[in-house]
Order: sequence, then structure tokens, then C-alpha cells
Amino acid sequence: MPFEIDFEDPRIGFASAHFIIGHDKCGCLHGHNYFIKVKISGDINEQHMVLDYGILKEELKKLVKPLDHKVLIPSNADGLVIETKEDSIEITSCDKRYLLPAEDVHQLPVPATTAEELAKYFHQELQKIWPKFKIKVTIEEAPGASATYTK
Repeated sequence: MPFEIDFEDPRIGFASAHFIIGHDKCGCLHGHNYFIKVKISGDINEQHMVLDYGILKEELKKLVKPLDHKVLIPSNADGLVIETKEDSIEITSCDKRYLLPAEDVHQLPVPATTAEELAKYFHQELQKIWPKFKIKVTIEEAPGASATYTK
């Protein structure tokens, strides 16, 4: 694929809380201000673009909005029990129990909410939209700390 575009906009990100099951430090509930970077490779279209940046920007906004100001829960995690109780979500793991308002929780179909798994999640979602492109997604959870997924 001869052409590639890079997209990074500091206004497109999300602030979320999470925990990493069984990790000494990151096993505690904590948060990050995440930012997403995308590289897309492909042929150019009749408008001489790989993909219109405005279209990419709108799709990214749709993907990050449900995660913003939420507690991210990995619904495919081993050792995690998730129960819905009326308008609450109860999460149990590693001798910890969290009871959170359901509206404050976003469950993701991932085994962990690490930057690596978040990069893969966003990659898969973008690949569904644009299957003909080669896509590379980087998730930054702190300045200088990021993970990248490409396939």
C-alpha cells in the first residue's frame, strides 16, 4: 500500500479509570487521560486521498465518547466476576469488590484494560469500518507511555 496518513488530535481522547487484575501497583483503581493516534495505509481515492481526515476524526470521536469519564471493565477477563444489580454493577476480583453506578461503567470485550488491549480494541473497531486499509493504532496513557497495535 503506497500511501499512508497519520492522525493525532489532542482533543480526541478520553479520561477513564481502570485497574489491572493481579498487578501489584496497577491493581488499584486509578485513571489516565488517554489519547489515540492512528496511521492508515492504502491506495488513494478519486479525491487523491487515502481517507478524508474529517471522516476519520468523526469516527474516532464516536469510538472514544462512550469511554470518556467511565470506569473501564474488561468483560473478557479471567478471574473477574461482573454482576448487574438494579442500577449498579458489582465487580469482584482478587479479594476486592467494587460497587459502581451502572451509568459510570463501560464494559469492553477485552481480557484487560491495558494500553495494549485498548490499542487492539480500537484497531478492530476501525478495521470493521475500513477493512481495505492497513491500520495502526497507538494508545497513549501518559506522556511517553504508549502501546501500539497493527495487523
